[in-house]
Amino acid sequence: MLINRAEYEAMYQVEEQLWWYKILHERVYEAIKAEFGEKTDIKILDAGCGTGGMLSFLAAKGYKQIQGFDFNDAAVEFSKSRGLHVSQASILELKGMFETGSFDVVICNDVLYQFEVEEIKKALLDILSLLKPNGKFISNNNAFEAFRGTHDIAVGSKKRFVLADFKKYLGAQKIVKATYWSFFISPLIFLVRFVQRLQLRFGKVNLAEIKSDVSLPSPFLNSFFYRLVKFESRLSSNFPFGSSLFLIISKN
Repeated sequence: MLINRAEYEAMYQVEEQLWWYKILHERVYEAIKAEFGEKTDIKILDAGCGTGGMLSFLAAKGYKQIQGFDFNDAAVEFSKSRGLHVSQASILELKGMFETGSFDVVICNDVLYQFEVEEIKKALLDILSLLKPNGKFISNNNAFEAFRGTHDIAVGSKKRFVLADFKKYLGAQKIVKATYWSFFISPLIFLVRFVQRLQLRFGKVNLAEIKSDVSLPSPFLNSFFYRLVKFESRLSSNFPFGSSLFLIISKN
């Protein structure tokens, strides 16, 4: 699991500004609003909440019954510094932590890549058990092995996903929506990660000093990427690939 405090600190510093996080937070919010309308009294759990950026965003939108947990003590510390209701726990040990069928929404963004397939299957079943009837599970995950690079090493990624993986994991569970995103930026991401893989192959990377891609670009680039991906989302939700896979899953 991701245990590097420096990575969590980097996330904490940029999570409210970086184009990628802003897009992700807005996607989750839009998915919740599409299902529950203007209701803000629904119960929401962020499973693997990191430094609390998602919960903080939802709190600003008026949601009050929100809570989260993360395995990492640094992540919990950063989340609590935002005034959030967050506890330390493992997504692999959810039994008995929360009441079965008690949440309207469970969010799990970029967490599952840390686990082996059987652990992922277990985590998904346990998460779904926490949902009320017709509750929604919202999850973003890194996609396609073609985008693997030093970022994956830095964050402890064991796997990148495609939609077929989740169809296998979930069986008859209904995938309401599945969207690959960052399609327009994918060539640039692929190129950067390809160069990183070459550097790794030829020993040009110091693994002891490896860092993720979580950093704030120039204001111009940050705004450009944000606007480009927003345009992408308005244009279509059915692109064939992208560096992330966004899922909305219904309990029933």
